[in-house]
Amino acid sequence: MSEGGENGNEALAGAAQEDVDAEAEREAIIAMAEAVAIAYESDDDNDDEAAAEEAGAEEDAMSGGDAEAAEENESDSSPAADDAFGNQEEDAAADRRSSTKKELTQIIDRWEQQQTQSGYDPVPTLKSLAEIFEREKDAYMRKDPDPLDSRHPYRADPSCQYGLLLKLLFRKDVFMGKLLNDYLRENYFSRQTISRSSLELNILACRLILEIMPGLETTAVFQTANDDGTINRIYSWAEDSIEPLQSYATGLLAEAMEVSDIAINYRDQNMRLVPKMIKRLHMLLAISKSASADHPSALNYSADSSASGGLLCWMACGNGASAPQSPQHNGSGIASSNHGDASNMSILFENSRDAFSQSRYYKRMYIPLHPPTADASQKLIMRFLTSLGEYQEFLAMAFENNVMQLIFGYLENLDRRDTCLAYEVLKYLASLLCHKKFALEFISHGGLELLLKVPRPSLATTGVSIAIYYLAYCEDAMERICSMQRPLISELVRYALWILGRCHDSSKCHATMFFSLSFQFKVILDEFDAQDGLRKLYNVISVLKILDPSQNDSDNDSDINDDVECASRQMVRHVCVALKRYMEAHFFFKYNSFLSQHYATSTSPSSAHYFNQNPTVAAKLTFDQLHEQIRTLQEHTSIRGHWQPVDQLMKLGGISMLLRIIAFSYDWVNSGRSETVRSALDALSVCCVIPRVYVVLCERIQMLDKTTTSGFCSVLGAAAGEITSDAEVLKSALAVLCHCVCSPIIRKDSGNSLIKFGSSSKRNKANHKYAEELIEKVWESVCSNNGIVVLLSLMQTKGPITDADCIRGMACRALAGLARSDRVRQIVSKLPLFAGGQLQCLMRDPILQEKRAEHVIFQKYALELLERVSGKTKALNNPLDPSLSNMHKANVIAQTRIQYNEQQLYQLIFEHLESKGLSQTAQMLQREVGLPLQTPTTRSFHQSPFDYKALCSGSSISRSRLRSRMQDVNAAIMSNGEMNRSYNEDSPYGGASTSTASIPNFSSISVQTPIKIRRTERSISSVGRSIQKQIAEPGCSAIGLPEDFASSVPLHPKRVTLNTIVTEYLTNQHSLCNNPVTTCPQFDLYEPHKCPDPRPSRLLSSNYNLTSRHFRTQAGFTTGRFDRRYVHTHFSPWRTIRSAEYEDLEFTCCDLVGKYIIVGTQQGDGRVFNMNDGVEQFYSNCHNFSVDAIKANRAGDLVITSSFWRTPTSILWSIADNEFKLKLTLSDVTYCEFSQTSQDRLLGTQNECATLFDINTGSKLSTFTPTIPNQYTKNRATLCRTDELVLSDGVLWDVRSGKEIHKFDKFNQCISGVFHPNCLEIISNTEVWDLRTFHLLQTVPVLDQRNCTFSPMHVIYGASLGTDRDHDMDTTTYDTSFNVLDAYDYSSIATIDVKRNINDLSVSANGSLIAVVEDYSGYESKQETYVKIYAVGVKKSERSEEEDDEEVPESDEDGSDTGSENTFALGPNFLQFPMLRNFNSSSNDDDGDDMDNDGYDIVDLLDSDDDDEEDDDGDGDGDGDDDIDMELLSDAGLDVAFDDGSSDD
Repeated sequence: MSEGGENGNEALAGAAQEDVDAEAEREAIIAMAEAVAIAYESDDDNDDEAAAEEAGAEEDAMSGGDAEAAEENESDSSPAADDAFGNQEEDAAADRRSSTKKELTQIIDRWEQQQTQSGYDPVPTLKSLAEIFEREKDAYMRKDPDPLDSRHPYRADPSCQYGLLLKLLFRKDVFMGKLLNDYLRENYFSRQTISRSSLELNILACRLILEIMPGLETTAVFQTANDDGTINRIYSWAEDSIEPLQSYATGLLAEAMEVSDIAINYRDQNMRLVPKMIKRLHMLLAISKSASADHPSALNYSADSSASGGLLCWMACGNGASAPQSPQHNGSGIASSNHGDASNMSILFENSRDAFSQSRYYKRMYIPLHPPTADASQKLIMRFLTSLGEYQEFLAMAFENNVMQLIFGYLENLDRRDTCLAYEVLKYLASLLCHKKFALEFISHGGLELLLKVPRPSLATTGVSIAIYYLAYCEDAMERICSMQRPLISELVRYALWILGRCHDSSKCHATMFFSLSFQFKVILDEFDAQDGLRKLYNVISVLKILDPSQNDSDNDSDINDDVECASRQMVRHVCVALKRYMEAHFFFKYNSFLSQHYATSTSPSSAHYFNQNPTVAAKLTFDQLHEQIRTLQEHTSIRGHWQPVDQLMKLGGISMLLRIIAFSYDWVNSGRSETVRSALDALSVCCVIPRVYVVLCERIQMLDKTTTSGFCSVLGAAAGEITSDAEVLKSALAVLCHCVCSPIIRKDSGNSLIKFGSSSKRNKANHKYAEELIEKVWESVCSNNGIVVLLSLMQTKGPITDADCIRGMACRALAGLARSDRVRQIVSKLPLFAGGQLQCLMRDPILQEKRAEHVIFQKYALELLERVSGKTKALNNPLDPSLSNMHKANVIAQTRIQYNEQQLYQLIFEHLESKGLSQTAQMLQREVGLPLQTPTTRSFHQSPFDYKALCSGSSISRSRLRSRMQDVNAAIMSNGEMNRSYNEDSPYGGASTSTASIPNFSSISVQTPIKIRRTERSISSVGRSIQKQIAEPGCSAIGLPEDFASSVPLHPKRVTLNTIVTEYLTNQHSLCNNPVTTCPQFDLYEPHKCPDPRPSRLLSSNYNLTSRHFRTQAGFTTGRFDRRYVHTHFSPWRTIRSAEYEDLEFTCCDLVGKYIIVGTQQGDGRVFNMNDGVEQFYSNCHNFSVDAIKANRAGDLVITSSFWRTPTSILWSIADNEFKLKLTLSDVTYCEFSQTSQDRLLGTQNECATLFDINTGSKLSTFTPTIPNQYTKNRATLCRTDELVLSDGVLWDVRSGKEIHKFDKFNQCISGVFHPNCLEIISNTEVWDLRTFHLLQTVPVLDQRNCTFSPMHVIYGASLGTDRDHDMDTTTYDTSFNVLDAYDYSSIATIDVKRNINDLSVSANGSLIAVVEDYSGYESKQETYVKIYAVGVKKSERSEEEDDEEVPESDEDGSDTGSENTFALGPNFLQFPMLRNFNSSSNDDDGDDMDNDGYDIVDLLDSDDDDEEDDDGDGDGDGDDDIDMELLSDAGLDVAFDDGSSDD
């Protein structure tokens, strides 16, 4: 017991001793606080006197200086004096910068010379550098930079000296390595065998590192420090060391913890250090509060003195402030922790009192690190805690150590002139508000009211913007805020709107994001509108230079650097997101209001109760839900309706601004571009509820390059993926298009409408007319900006695979809405996607099997599109096979009247009764209908496609549907027999029902009689005169009728009769005909039906020989067209010019002129050859680079050459005396051609513009610049044959008036188009347009990406030329071949493979010769080019075929093919074909003098081959070909001019 008592006494004594120690610690803290307070009190009177004297002196200076100021104003009021004064200040500033830079350079150079010496002391160097950077940082901070701007100071302000000095210092790698590694070691001097403490060196190193930290890459610096143990040393200093090393180490840790990897690795050290730092803040705050409570003037003094010293740190330095003095320590210099903290705080508050000036008239912009003050220490601790505030494991420490009370203590009673420390506190608060629990506690303790009391303008306002952003991020916290009193919410919105207009860019971004997150709460939204928030939000981006085309002048380019532009783009991004959420929130509440009105009269009390509620939070809708609701509101909104958010946005110009942002974003390269464009498009989608927005979308907007474009052009560009390939952007753009082009024309302006405009009949007619005009304007704008080709390409897209089905469906819906236009419907009906049945292939299967729901939507709108294009409104029998040909075929079958012989039907009934043993009934039928008395014969129906059983498999879906209906009806009838009886009594078919029920033995199965089946509505059969199994939509009663008409038709069930069965059986037979006709004779029930096939025409037969055509010509038939087709299936090489025969020569282009051929080369030469002998006549250098195009006039005395890549690009030459003479230079014209009639003008092409020049004077006659360009990549302007029309960039112009006539829709990216020689059509790639109606006549797929060259022999040569081909088109099918097409119907005549790439193709004046520039480049041989001339209508000889196989033909001395020059000599009337004639008679004599009779007989030419072929033509000559007599030449149709050639058809 005694031992236990002794132990107990010892325990009590230990506890008592601990209490004594704790009490001593508290007394020490109180004593220290009292000492600090007494120090403040002792100097209070002196402070007041000094302040009063300073104020009085300033007042005297201000009052006494009035006369002097007046005199100065009188003497120096001239601008010259002001300029001189300004120049003097600039010169002085430049001198100061130069001296500072020189001083820094000298210090570093001195260090480099001395640092290798033994016993070198780096302390003076570090001290000098620290003072320089502190002085320049102070000057930089006076400019009030954005406190959240983490860029290098030189990038933030290139004119500041601070950033320039940082760049100079960081170039000294050796010094930086020493500073970051060696000078932070505690044993630096001892390692150099110097008996000296390294404490002062460590303090100066930490101080200098913190001063240059804005220019350091923290990740690299602290990663190196982590490897060598420097961070552990910094932790020990921050935990227990003297001032200012402890504070400086804390600041370094704050920067290090910004690197997440380091913060995770040192988690245990942080867990130990964070509570100590919080307790230290409590102590510092307690001292300040106690001093202010006992002596109120002390706080004011402290704040004022700190404020003045913070801004005017240079004054403190000038008054003799020195480096911080280390407190005295006994022994080793390390005291106990309590006394250490006390001494540290004491020295901090002494520096706070002594280091700063006593002026009270300056606003402190930052807290300097030297001298070390209490504010500086608290700032660095706050930064350390801020870097760790977002981590969840430190949240419990914040609650345990009462951080919220600490924050409240700092934010109370703030002085407007000193909020630097409050800014750091607010940053720490924002990091803690990431946690939901802390945010809710902060709101419940009145934190919001405290935030709104932060004075503005001040530095702390930036911290408030971060705090309210994090509050809005927590929805639960925002719900509590929205439940507070309305004045407090109004003040919150007012504070955030003030930040939007008067703070740094970072604060504006945080305030914008706050509104983005809080718009979903109705009370915030209402307050935002009440305080004109939309205008203030719009003004944030309306003043940005990147969105103002007027700021794009050369004088202002230097004002916008990359950093400013990037920051502006981020600002635009945040504002676009805010506008999107603003419009979506308004839309949600408006749609909820609409549903409340719509269900106000609903019989369902639950729905009425739900929609009558006033929601406080906007629901988060999916993409599909939002746009489905937009479509609903569109139907119930008047065409002239108004909506306050959209009206205000339009009044501010917000719609145009959003379109401008989309258009300008083409050139932006930043990470948030996709979100910016998507948000702008989503905001426009909601605005499309009001039809007046469509007008703005159709208007022109000015671009940065001074050009204009329409809003729909920007939207279509986003939909086409030109801005970004993000699928979400594509869907948002398609949503805008769908809401515009699919907008309802007839709107439901009923009592339940959203916005009611009027009910009078006259006004409704005016509204309907306005709606039609508006939607037609939208359609026209979309088509003018190539909307059709964009939507067609999106309908066939296959990526991105996860969104392809959705994109297809939306594009198909937009095109279906656009197809309501007659013009679009006509164009679409001619495209291969519809006419060729390509759409049905797209409808079969989805891109991704998981996206079948989206694919069903695509099928729905594809069927709707097909119905509009074909004009057929009935449902389809097979929805997955709805090609236009099948729809036309089904329409013919539906209109066919089915007739059959009733006697045959009776005969079949008679035979059926006989086979079932009902002989008496059969004999009665025979007597009544008068059937012949004969034995029934068995009909042998073979199993053919016309058999009814075979047809069942083809319509299994429809018949299974009928079976399911009958089973359901039978089940319903069996379960309710009483209703059947009552129905039979009232039924109009009651007689049949009664007669059936009167049979005694069949009463038990009377429920299965046909009459019972017909009683229900579900038994409506779809049989009729058409085989189309009508698929009735829900709510549609009358099948095959429009919805409005069907609703008025009474529901009478159709009877399934024998006549309907036979009719459908015959209709099914008729549907299997390949070529069904409308008018058919009586159908035979015994034989299968088949419509006659059309008789093949011998005129279309390819075996129709020339002899037969000649005799048919004598009989009056026109066969010239077939003669022409026969002639143009044969091409024989006649002359070849090889580049290998000339040194370093490559041919690029050519043109045939008379008996000469002009060739352009890669070296820029123009060479003239004689075609008869292939000898070069003369040449001249025309360009410095390759000649890409060369054209001569008909007389051959003028030549135009073009080079695409060198200036001048086009030159006009005159040819005289065998040389090229310069006549006219066109510098910027990339392609030129002569006019067609008089050829005294040139038409030049420059991008999308065309210019008409006068050859004689060289002046510009006209310039044709399209309003909405198509921007073809290979645009070539061209004139029609009469020189009355110009086609450039897909736009048709009138030459005389210079007016734009029509813009053709764009369906390819390269070829703009050419005029057909008949001047009635335009060929643009594969599309053929009618010039009279501007309708799309047809498409010619074989001409895809091929240049058209017309021959006077009524044929078209299509070739993909080397100068026009893209370099990436390696898979082009016809690169080595050209196509020959009939110029009348565009049917293909032949495809000629030349086995080499084709660079150019030219046709002679009479069409008898063509010249082709070919190049051959093998892997083992040098590239070689040829100019090969082919004779038209001449078959290849065996030798020429062998030469083609060898690919290097043997040549004679003249350069021509061996043996080919003796075949014939070239004459002006070669092959007896006439020269090309012009349309007008005035030019008929241009080439008439060149015609003579020197040509050879066409018989020799066409029979020049020695083929021993089988005699297929029956003329006995054994060659299989037709002999031609000279008399047949006129009948061949080869000498018919274009204006007389229409008779060939």
